[in-house]
Amino acid sequence: MLDILSASHEEWIRMAIAAGSPPTFAQDIVQEVYLRLHKYEETARPKLIDSKGEVNMFYMWGVVRNTTRTELSKENKYLAYVDFYIEEAEEDTDVESEERYQELMDNIQTEVDSWGAYNSKLFNLYFKTDLSMRKIAGGTGIGLTHIFSSITKYRANIKERFTDDFYNLKD
Repeated sequence: MLDILSASHEEWIRMAIAAGSPPTFAQDIVQEVYLRLHKYEETARPKLIDSKGEVNMFYMWGVVRNTTRTELSKENKYLAYVDFYIEEAEEDTDVESEERYQELMDNIQTEVDSWGAYNSKLFNLYFKTDLSMRKIAGGTGIGLTHIFSSITKYRANIKERFTDDFYNLKD
């Protein structure tokens, strides 16, 4: 499984940066993702790698996003990196690729915003905060089953609409 994932290593680094990791330790985040996926390979592989041997980009995005949030929230874990982080050190970044990736993220956000206030707020609560479905249900009074089915619908919608765009980023 790791050999398949490593073929898109740069993509995972861009995902970590998009999830909030400073570029100076996005590499560390991705390495932590590899370790976690290797540890739970038996359960992760069927969800991550399809029958054609292709990576489920949306599942990987969730793993990278959750790992980024977890690792960045650990007290003082990356303090030394943050102290020495200088934006000018990003000279070797592929600017065109970063711009295309950001354009895709903006297009997804535009799609989400077109769903109406309720759906876009629920989507953003789940995907852009550290709140679990259970915490969202408790805080909003919305039923957990409704939140689960809505999030499932949102994922399917985004996957259907933007899967080709994710794969075109590699070109």
